[in-house]
Parts: sequence; structure tokens; C-alpha cells
Amino acid sequence: MQASLSNQKNTEASIRNLETQVRQSAKQLVDNQGSQFSANTQTNPKEHCKSIITRRGKCIWCEG
Repeated sequence: MQASLSNQKNTEASIRNLETQVRQSAKQLVDNQGSQFSANTQTNPKEHCKSIITRRGKCIWCEG
């Protein structure tokens, strides 16, 4: 019985630690989200797309 109570307390403490870590990770994602992609955008110099091909080679949209 004593071992079961000790195990339950350890589990509850571990869950609290995980909740804290998830909360901190979520805050970091929100803080970094705005600057992550805004500076890396590039315009298409031709301003049109002839095809979209996935990494597996499947053509999603092909012109012509």
C-alpha cells in the first residue's frame, strides 16, 4: 500500500513537470512564430506556375 502511494505521488509530480514543459514549449512557439517565416519569402520571378510536383513525383497541377 505504501509503495502504491509513493508511486502515485511520483507519477503526479512527473505529470506536473510535463505540463510545465509543454506550457513553456507552447509559449516559445508563439513567441517565435511571427519572425520565423516572414523574412524567408521570395516572389516568383515569372509570376506563374507551370506545374506542382510532390517529392514522390506526383504531378498535382500541370500546365500544357
